[in-house]
Amino acid sequence: MTKISTSTLRTTSVLFFVALTVAGLGFKTGGGTLCALGYRGIAAICPLGAIEAMLASRTLLPRALISLMVMALIATAFGRVFCAWICPTPTLRAWLLGKSRRVDTSLPSEDAADSGLRNSELHPEGKISKVSLDSRHVVLGGALLSTIVFGFPVFCLVCPVGLAFATIIAIWRLIQYNEPSWSLLAFPGILVLELVICRKWCRTLCPLGALISLLSSMNVFFRPKVDGRACLRIAKGLDCSACKSSCAEQIDLLHVQESQPIAECTKCRACADICPVGAITFPSIPGESDSR
Repeated sequence: MTKISTSTLRTTSVLFFVALTVAGLGFKTGGGTLCALGYRGIAAICPLGAIEAMLASRTLLPRALISLMVMALIATAFGRVFCAWICPTPTLRAWLLGKSRRVDTSLPSEDAADSGLRNSELHPEGKISKVSLDSRHVVLGGALLSTIVFGFPVFCLVCPVGLAFATIIAIWRLIQYNEPSWSLLAFPGILVLELVICRKWCRTLCPLGALISLLSSMNVFFRPKVDGRACLRIAKGLDCSACKSSCAEQIDLLHVQESQPIAECTKCRACADICPVGAITFPSIPGESDSR
């Protein structure tokens, strides 16, 4: 039986949430989009949008505050899972630009074994991750500041997630109600420009990812774990760096000091898929082994 790749599962997951939006439009259930997902009186607003809404109105909005708290709990439990499994931006970028990350999956030669490579410092289990501020957090600060200055959520106008779903809604209205508008050109045009020109949007510019990474600093569940008995670098001293090379977030599971914080992990499982000996798992509870 052919094993389905994790990348295929991630794409399927993203398409599922897109399908929910389309189904909501078709059956008029009012389910909303990822920017404001809900049913009837229950709605979960994007955590960044929730903060921007309160800053813009200069009012403590109960629904926005509850949405932010719910998102914080989800991030604490699952980390940045939204970025890999729900957000359409990485999938759209891959479709537009193709997959540029190529990793050598061949086994390293044992002739190149070096005992010095065995001294690896793994990310500790069950401990809160440090927070590393970068350009995304600067953009986050700018988005919040501009909201205060102009009195409305400025970033929402250029958010790739919002533009993607706005395009879907515009296309739907054209099909359903025969309502052509400039949004059919403007929304996808801005979205394509962002993803093509800002190729490292997720890694260097996304303020939503920055906010979720801050909320994910408390996450200790479903974190990648390296089995030192199987790892080629730790057990045999082979110069294998497949897991590091496959990680879009630049997390090095074998060198904590040189790595991005584990809070940046999106649970995409690319490292587990690429490991030639299957030494990486994602246990639900720290200390437990993941059943693969």
